Amino acid sequence: MSKIISDITKLTRQLYPRGRAFNVPVDSNIEKFHIGIGREEVNAYNDAFSILDVILADNANFTADDATDWEVRLGLITNPLVPLADRMAAILRKYNHPGDIPARQSWDYLQQSLQDAGFDVYVHENIPEQSLISVLALNPTVVQLGQQQMGNFNLTNAETYFSGLFETFQLGQAQMGQAQLGKSFFTQKVVNHIDPALDLYFDIGGNYRSTFFIGGVNLGEFADVDVNRKDEFRQLILKIKPTQSVAYNLINYI
Repeated sequence: MSKIISDITKLTRQLYPRGRAFNVPVDSNIEKFHIGIGREEVNAYNDAFSILDVILADNANFTADDATDWEVRLGLITNPLVPLADRMAAILRKYNHPGDIPARQSWDYLQQSLQDAGFDVYVHENIPEQSLISVLALNPTVVQLGQQQMGNFNLTNAETYFSGLFETFQLGQAQMGQAQLGKSFFTQKVVNHIDPALDLYFDIGGNYRSTFFIGGVNLGEFADVDVNRKDEFRQLILKIKPTQSVAYNLINYI
């Protein structure tokens, strides 16, 4: 007899009134009757726990099939090549959406959401005080504050800096040496589509007022993302970022 059945049998005995007439002798027929009922109660107990295992992506009994079911329900991208732990993190993040941060289209909310989903990336706003100072810290010979138009974010020299940076990276078979930040040739813009090819020729115009960067800890540094989660990564950005904004991904898909 299992411990759970034993515990249930003991609880059942406590429900009887006290007295000789309600005595339940060991190995008696009435005790065997209680054990038989206890087996069904154990099944109900296990079924209840299995329901919790399925609905909460926080336990060792949560399976890949459970993850697939929840991804369909929550509108997440399903990719069986992604480790189950990462899929569970993305599901848990979606459970908690929209979270407890009032400004749910702010840079820090997007950054927290991406990190909660298992992406080790950082979001950088495109504001003069941060963007220019960060770029200067990385390469002081490239950007001179006195040459920038601070009012409309025309960061021409910053564009030159990033274009040079891209020359040192290769994503798959596509070398980004010809990439121009803010122009149609930049292959990692996130504007309106999960498929990056559909955002490829989007032109933001003459300034970077509605742009921001996603990459490493410091502006200009690349971050690594599992190539199997590329679509999921872009989908999450699209769901949270303000519609009029454009994200530039400094990402190595590995």
